Amino acid sequence: MQPQNHSGHAALQRLEGLPRVALTPLPTPFHRVERFAAAIGADVWMKRDDIGSVGHAGNKVRKYELLLGEALEHQADTLITVGAIQSNSARAGAAAAAQLGLRCILVLTGEPPTSRRANLLLDELFGAEIRLVGNIAWSELTPILEAVATEVRRDGGRPYVAPIGASSPLGSLGFALAYGELLQQLSSAGLMNATAQSEAARARPEPALIHATTSGGTHAGLVLGRALHGRGPQPIGIDAGLVLPDPAHDLALLATDAAALVGFDHRFEASQIMVELGYSGPSYGAVTEPAVAAIKLLARTEAIVADPVYSGKALAALVDQARAGRFDGRPVVFWHTGGWQANFDPHYGDALG
Repeated sequence: MQPQNHSGHAALQRLEGLPRVALTPLPTPFHRVERFAAAIGADVWMKRDDIGSVGHAGNKVRKYELLLGEALEHQADTLITVGAIQSNSARAGAAAAAQLGLRCILVLTGEPPTSRRANLLLDELFGAEIRLVGNIAWSELTPILEAVATEVRRDGGRPYVAPIGASSPLGSLGFALAYGELLQQLSSAGLMNATAQSEAARARPEPALIHATTSGGTHAGLVLGRALHGRGPQPIGIDAGLVLPDPAHDLALLATDAAALVGFDHRFEASQIMVELGYSGPSYGAVTEPAVAAIKLLARTEAIVADPVYSGKALAALVDQARAGRFDGRPVVFWHTGGWQANFDPHYGDALG
């Protein structure tokens, strides 16, 4: 990939100038995980977006910093968002709303639980109003969200609606910003040159970059960030839930729409998006044996916790591919997107026992 052009530089400046609220300390840590690396036979480094307060730990907070920056610009007083009953995004939205003094309404799929656990418990502790809508497809949620927003307006409120996973074009820009953060850390760790201007720098093998992907905002933002900077490792998304009908196509569209928000005239193609589909299990939320094994290995070698829904499946892919020799001696960066709170739901926690 060539160094960024003038268009990319100008877009980065616009990106950095967008309205944004500070919800968590950045940058998140970046370090080698030596015992885990030795166990799987690869040089593994970890980007720790799992670090943070119990409400804000995880990748969704980066998206909410921009979404709620826009919401406050529009003088919204109510955040409405949506997800599964143990949604990390909904929990992060509820925490952010509490921190900013906003009302929060969560529209969650799933049946009423027998007790409040994990993310659902946190949602209520943060003061969110929970609307459970049963086991319906995510595609059926749009009219429900519109009805809730209409209700809020009728009562004199000013709603702001965030999509599933906070994965709008604007939310995705949170990870375009995060990509620049990673590049600085790769340079400081000696894994990449500070610039790609020299021939020697361009010849150096880039690290592999692996992360979990579902609704796609994280992946689309990282792809855009790489294009804006003109260098760096290509993100490899491990599909953790079979949520998008055509992940590469849908992510390319999302990255293109996000680019337009900062004036970066670039059309991404599905062929530029690396998504691997073999690690999700049969459906969203399914617990797989490889994910459980990878979670236990990471916990017992590094005391770092992943979850069976998202990060554990990407971790299983990393273990599988490292042991198969796919990385050929290159460093591997695992972007830990969080989600460990879900382990305190018995459905997931019992699977790790």
